[in-house]
Amino acid sequence: MRRLLTAIVISVTAMSGCGEKGYPSHLLVEKVATDELQALLVAPKATEPTSTVIVLGGSDGGYQSAAATAQELAEQGIAALAVAYFGIDGVPATLNEIPLEYFSNALKFIDQHPQLSRNQCGQIGVVGSSRGAELALLLGAHNSNFAPIAALSPSSHVWGGAGNTSAAWTFNGEPISYVPRHSNPNYDVTKFVGVDYFRSDLQHADADSARIPVTDIAGQVLLLAGTDDRLWPSAEMAQTLKQQFVEAQQPSKVQAFYFNDAGHVIAPGAPNDITEVTTPNGTTIVLGGNPSANQSAQDASLKAMVKIFKAPICRTRPEESNFDQAKLAQLRETVKQAGSSSMVLMENGEIAFEFGDIHEKHTIHSIRKAMLNSLYGIYSERGVIDLDITLAELEIDDIHGLSETEKSATVRHLLKSRSGVYHPSAATNEAMLAAMPERHSKKPDAHYVYNNWDFNTAGAIFEKLTGESIYDAFAREIAKPLGMLDYQGTFTTISEDTDISKLKVDGFYYYEPEKSKYPAYHMRMSAYDMALYGQLYANNGEWQGQQLVSADWIEQSTTSYSVTNSYMDFGYGMLWNVINPNEERATTSFYHTGVGIHMLGVYPASDLVFVHRVATESDYNFDQQNLYRIIGSIWSSRQ
Repeated sequence: MRRLLTAIVISVTAMSGCGEKGYPSHLLVEKVATDELQALLVAPKATEPTSTVIVLGGSDGGYQSAAATAQELAEQGIAALAVAYFGIDGVPATLNEIPLEYFSNALKFIDQHPQLSRNQCGQIGVVGSSRGAELALLLGAHNSNFAPIAALSPSSHVWGGAGNTSAAWTFNGEPISYVPRHSNPNYDVTKFVGVDYFRSDLQHADADSARIPVTDIAGQVLLLAGTDDRLWPSAEMAQTLKQQFVEAQQPSKVQAFYFNDAGHVIAPGAPNDITEVTTPNGTTIVLGGNPSANQSAQDASLKAMVKIFKAPICRTRPEESNFDQAKLAQLRETVKQAGSSSMVLMENGEIAFEFGDIHEKHTIHSIRKAMLNSLYGIYSERGVIDLDITLAELEIDDIHGLSETEKSATVRHLLKSRSGVYHPSAATNEAMLAAMPERHSKKPDAHYVYNNWDFNTAGAIFEKLTGESIYDAFAREIAKPLGMLDYQGTFTTISEDTDISKLKVDGFYYYEPEKSKYPAYHMRMSAYDMALYGQLYANNGEWQGQQLVSADWIEQSTTSYSVTNSYMDFGYGMLWNVINPNEERATTSFYHTGVGIHMLGVYPASDLVFVHRVATESDYNFDQQNLYRIIGSIWSSRQ
């Protein structure tokens, strides 16, 4: 008798389930059997509520196969609720028209349980395998409470229910469109391989309406697939899912891992030797992979899942955003046409808008000065640095010599760019030179001019007084506590012949020894990490209950000591440009730019951080006027 492939998948997953078994005493295990929910909770025993994820098995529908993955997560400190959605008492008998709303009961259970909690983004992560991965992606796309999403052996499309005569899922009482089956599987073979039948059905135009709208997911998406999956083309479907994010200019929302030679069964906790199974009627279903590759895939999958579930990247849900979503869509097109490489708008520590790969590192140019600001704040408060110590007292000189008047400048003068020292310096462009007064024409603190000698020397003084590199100190004092994902503190020294576009490090010193003994200390950072830094300053230096930088230092640094634009009422503080309050704006904001087109803007009264990046490490085409247009579009998008 001809049987549909859906029914075969059900048999396969059920046979690979972990079954009932005992659990170690250090785990909390609770069976949930109510009118609203059938599930098994596996969680670490803890005195405080534990961040929780939902785990969904494949087409067996019960929670037995999901429980193995739930236990693996629990061993890593993550509470896991394995949820049954068909096939056992209390839920539908078959995979047909399962309401997505049913899984809101799992949310309710977690919210009411005294030992469980949502993650720091106020959401619940979801793990799914095979048909459970399809379901996990659908849940995230239809309910912003579900994120991050981890999809093992995923599908890019929705498939039909058991028998393929009805939808597998419904939402708001309506069936969700699924891929019509045009293929005619031949089950009268010794070993059945399903992958090509799925490939065939995906080639038909009518499959497009069944594409899962994954870019609607309000959080990260993790795709995990074996390249030797013989049941369905999970690696190819993962690529299709990833491409949706690329086309939507949201590539940083997704991570895809492809495991060479691994098969369909790669869920952590599952037996690694399930490369094929034989159903009760004698049909052998080929799943692919080999025990070694499957185990490697399971280990790597668990590691990747633990990382995103323990430290999710928070994104503002559209219904909670202060931005008009239609205008943000227009902004996205503006940014795309301008030639930007990446952009972030962060509200209250959550991403409200992103464009491009927000985890790609570029040189931040002059924004390096705003990064140094935090280190000076920390070390001056500790008493390691005295801001009023003079260059003479520090024994600071340079290759062309400093006068006694110049040596009377203090560290504070350097941070304000008011030292009166107009000695040649590294990384000084023609525009900066054109604005520079003649040597010895101004006394310390008498005149402001944007001066790389001041900034470079400030970096050298920091390293002299602390005994460590700027890059190491920033990694320890700022990047790690903030949870920066891309900055690690690696650095090197370059020459004028270095191809910067090939660099992978987080920073580099650049010397021009014929000009000055002090190098420019350049930094390379991602838009996301820069946004976290800006949010720290929007929070007055506080981060998750810890005061990383004193609020008093931030106030001092963002007080204007010099007028830089009288018409706009802009000034310069200490390593920050300041937007002063006036009759048009009630509060202070501050920012720094790099080569006029990179920008980090902090608007504390609006709890908004803006980061704009351009790929300036290679040839680029970006008109500075477009940055102003983008800024105007941001504020016109506010509701």
